[in-house]
Amino acid sequence: MSRHRLLLGRALVLVLLCAPLLAPSRAHAAGQRIELRVLVVTDGSAPVEALRTVLSRTGVPTEVVDLREPGRRPIDAALLAPDPAVARFQGVVLPSQAPVGVVAAELTALHTFEQRFAVRQIDASVVATAAVGLAPVTDTSGYSGPFSGGVAQLSAEALAADFAYARGPVPFTGDDPGSEGAGPWVEIARPLAGFRPLLTATAPGGRYTGALAGVLSTRGREELVLAFSYDDDSTQLQVLAPGLVAWLTRGVHLGFDRGYLAVHVDDVLLPNVRWVPGVHCTPGADCPPSVPAPPMIRMTADDVAFAVDWQRRTGFRLDLAFNGSGSLAAEAGSGTDPLTTALVAAKGEFGWINHTWSHLYLGCVRDTTTTPWSCARLPILGWTRYASSWTIESEIDRNVGFARRHGLPIDPSELVTGEHGGLRAMPQMPDDNPRLAGALAASGVRTVAADSSVELDSRLVGAAVTVPRHPIDLDFDTATVTETIDQYNWVHTSRADGGNGECEADGGCQKPAAPGTGFADHIVPVEAHKVLGHMLTNDPRPHYVHQPQLSEDRTLYPLLDRVIGDYRSWFADARPLITPTMTQAGQELGRQQRWAQTVAAGRVQAWIEDGTVVVRAADGATEVPLTLGPGGRGPDGTPFGVPYGTGRSAWAPVGAEQRFTAEVRGQA
Repeated sequence: MSRHRLLLGRALVLVLLCAPLLAPSRAHAAGQRIELRVLVVTDGSAPVEALRTVLSRTGVPTEVVDLREPGRRPIDAALLAPDPAVARFQGVVLPSQAPVGVVAAELTALHTFEQRFAVRQIDASVVATAAVGLAPVTDTSGYSGPFSGGVAQLSAEALAADFAYARGPVPFTGDDPGSEGAGPWVEIARPLAGFRPLLTATAPGGRYTGALAGVLSTRGREELVLAFSYDDDSTQLQVLAPGLVAWLTRGVHLGFDRGYLAVHVDDVLLPNVRWVPGVHCTPGADCPPSVPAPPMIRMTADDVAFAVDWQRRTGFRLDLAFNGSGSLAAEAGSGTDPLTTALVAAKGEFGWINHTWSHLYLGCVRDTTTTPWSCARLPILGWTRYASSWTIESEIDRNVGFARRHGLPIDPSELVTGEHGGLRAMPQMPDDNPRLAGALAASGVRTVAADSSVELDSRLVGAAVTVPRHPIDLDFDTATVTETIDQYNWVHTSRADGGNGECEADGGCQKPAAPGTGFADHIVPVEAHKVLGHMLTNDPRPHYVHQPQLSEDRTLYPLLDRVIGDYRSWFADARPLITPTMTQAGQELGRQQRWAQTVAAGRVQAWIEDGTVVVRAADGATEVPLTLGPGGRGPDGTPFGVPYGTGRSAWAPVGAEQRFTAEVRGQA
């Protein structure tokens, strides 16, 4: 966001009279019914839309008033509280303290509503003025400017309440670290009377220290104001988001979030072809015949020992997606395979997933005489040729047999097909292999991996559910730092920078990674930012790489060290990493998708009254995500759900109506 956008509306804000500053608002009064829903008033600007996205990802129902729409609904008592004892919203989000397009009567109605029901308000992005409790920035006081790479600090008050899940540091980022985009803009200012800082920072160069977020208490109301720019991909928002939601809702709301991270390592036991630096190709795929094939890439027993040690040091589990035929091929020469021996000896250290016997492509039969490849067709009839049901079942069942012979602790209902083959893949395969669903059912598969870059949502393939996985951009044909940098630059940079230029079509080109140092100072930060972006947005989808990243230069570990290290430096033990199995990831993603549909259709009502949360499901039995305070209890009086972050949360089965005991936070 530019400085001009951040300063937009300064004149309008200044004309407001500064109200007397009073004590923080009380909690909800006895007899008041507060519906569990948030009002979002948007002007389409990045910060307010980012907060809207945060609420949606968490599962918090919202009602939106779009200031850009002609004839929009007015913000008045009929919208906010048609019944004197009933508040239709538990929180309000505005673009700023007094956004353009909200008339004075509407602001009065909002403030009256918030006072009556002790409803809190977040101002998505403000400039420092007395109207928001901050002294205006001048040449001698405060700082207004860029803050990319800066680190702010949560206050003791914040860490003692709604932000207690955090350790304190809040890093500021803007666009993808590999891009040329502008970074975040901040206003660091002196708090005035009645303003309680929740986030402070020191300006670049150490010139000034002050507040850039906090709570303004005025006339029995509380506003949390954010004096910095961000979008839904900004790390500063992602670290603060759980606390912002908890503060706005007083710790009681529909929805919950988690920090998920699972990493699948595909092609274990197989050898992989190798990228040729300088030539920018992979033998067998796109190299000219004159390019000699370099040695294949395959893990060793030493790589297994390193993986075991790394997992024990970090407390993180890798899930190995294996192909048993690779072991058989390696044994053909000497009768033994040290890699298989080492993996079997360490089988209890890893998760294990069936990746099919030999990694055959289980979609259509490929015709490689065309570039790109196309689906082969039957002569005369013209029908697409597909892998047979027998082939699919054989690939699944032979690998299950291999696992059982070696005692690998797999769940035979989980499957990763080679290249996610069998599932639709545009443009060649607009539909699944029509034989896939039946073959999965015959082999007992209930969860099958998909590629999130092809289809982001989970869906059914017969009775099996897909689990989209996020690719980590360390490719299957690179095992050394040199190969990784060369391949990464070829794919991700413009023609002018020496790349293949394909990134130019969508404007996604990055700066080239420097030879030698570019892996550590460019590729790792860029890819870590992507992975953290999924982890910090309540996304249970697994990530995946390939076995070359565990071999030779072992390029996966610096990336995961950065990801896990950053996460644990920002979040306290109360918000641990959750590493779901593929089945668990599929179940969680399915629940999230069904809940989003339920919210969109308005099929669940929920409210809090006198410390009791009442949830009603219009369609009978429904799973509802629910967050209660640390003392929250279920219908039977036992502690509700599990503790995570600053409250207790879980999916709650709800029939016609269920009642829960909540612990509502009084002050910020």
